[in-house]
Amino acid sequence: MGQSISWTKFTATVLGLSVIIHLIFGFLLDFSVDEAHYALYAEHLDWSYFDHPPLVGWIQFFPVWLNLPDGVIRLIPQLLWLICVLISMEISKNLVYIFQDSFDQPSLKSVHWWTALILLAAPIMHVLAVGLLPDTLLIALVPAMILLTLRISQSQYQIKPQDINDWIILGFVLGLSALAKYTSIFFAIGIPVCLITWHGLLIFKRPGLWLCLGIAAGLTLPIWIWNYQNDWISFTYQLSHGAGGEWKFSRIFSFLLNQIICFGLLCILGIIWTYRRFLQSPTCLLSFFFIPFTIFTIQSGGGSSLPHWTSPAWVALAPFGAIGLANAWTMHRRFWIRIFIGLQLGLCLTGFIFLFFGGIPTVSMHDQLGKKNPIADLYGWSQAGEKLQELSQLHQTSNLVVQNWTLGSRTAWYAKPLPVFVLDNRQDQFDLWFGELPIGSSAILLNWSQMSFELPIQKNAFENCQSIDALTINRFGTDLSKFEFFLCKNWQGQPNPMRSPEKNDEQANK
Repeated sequence: MGQSISWTKFTATVLGLSVIIHLIFGFLLDFSVDEAHYALYAEHLDWSYFDHPPLVGWIQFFPVWLNLPDGVIRLIPQLLWLICVLISMEISKNLVYIFQDSFDQPSLKSVHWWTALILLAAPIMHVLAVGLLPDTLLIALVPAMILLTLRISQSQYQIKPQDINDWIILGFVLGLSALAKYTSIFFAIGIPVCLITWHGLLIFKRPGLWLCLGIAAGLTLPIWIWNYQNDWISFTYQLSHGAGGEWKFSRIFSFLLNQIICFGLLCILGIIWTYRRFLQSPTCLLSFFFIPFTIFTIQSGGGSSLPHWTSPAWVALAPFGAIGLANAWTMHRRFWIRIFIGLQLGLCLTGFIFLFFGGIPTVSMHDQLGKKNPIADLYGWSQAGEKLQELSQLHQTSNLVVQNWTLGSRTAWYAKPLPVFVLDNRQDQFDLWFGELPIGSSAILLNWSQMSFELPIQKNAFENCQSIDALTINRFGTDLSKFEFFLCKNWQGQPNPMRSPEKNDEQANK
């Protein structure tokens, strides 16, 4: 018992420190590309959007409408992350009833804390806890799906019976998941897999099932209405984006390696111990992990999967890994557990240290390594936005232009309400918000050292561009990046943006 209490205190301490660290960095860092893009969803409230469903914008509406600081807006992902941890711990408590006949009794008291520790030791979870992405919504909604699926089927495991309320709540969870991200369907497939496995086709005779589906379908109506009004562009974009490009096996290897770095091996170690001992476990629940994880892994071969997309899948797996870890700990198999906990928490701490210093200390933008510093992306945009507003008034033009959408999201957020035009040939959300730059007009062009382009003065572009200011971002004596501002006159059409040759060309395809 003493060991259980000690372990509880350790995990609770890590949880408390994580909350404090998230709060600090929530106020310290500027918005990332995606954070700014989704905050603009709230600024331009709509039924849905070009590249994602609307929930990630809707949930931020009030703090954005009140013009609250970025750090206050970031309280939303921090709350969702905490809800994710708490619901996952509750799932663990439900699972121990299934495993209790084979479980060592001391282990039963600590499984939920092991679940929390698995999530706390996964580096990517801390990214989602600070930055609001559609996946941040799903890490709270997917465990809610699992918990409700367990509650609906509890009669099979002789726990207390459930009523129609769980079906109603599940309908809202499914609807909100669809409003969060289209790929939520990959996780939702686990629900019928489990229900049919446990109850057979008789599950379709339950009125609650059809009520659940009706609620979920009703909540998705904004997506269908918006796409109908906009020629189904969101669905077309997602189908094209999901198909990816040329398929390469080497990308799958890189994807799986990134998964290990982002989520660690602690959960996998626990799963191995869980299923070596508890053969009668409800394996159908693992469909919440394996179905989406397999799909995203296959997609990664075409270059269309990002590491954080699997986060809800790992959340679904965590309670099962916790069962094995809790049991192994009480059986004194602790060496590898300590190793993986130390490595993963150490990696999380190292990441926060790099974030605080803006990258590797003393390595500046003038060094080859500094030119590829991804953390430089989180500093200086608020200052650049203020500078753009000043220059807009000074040169009497309200038009701002960039040559890639990843530059446009931060520009539009920190220089709002000035319109931002993206000078490329692809259709995106900026075209819907701001339209096209009028022929013959002037604009202020923003160029950024970490992703700089040649000046758009070629045919069908601007007649000329003149440098009017520059801003170097420095942290603790180290130059992280540089913003350059140009006044460009007489816009003639649509150019073909070209990256500056000395920069990393891979970033142009973001």
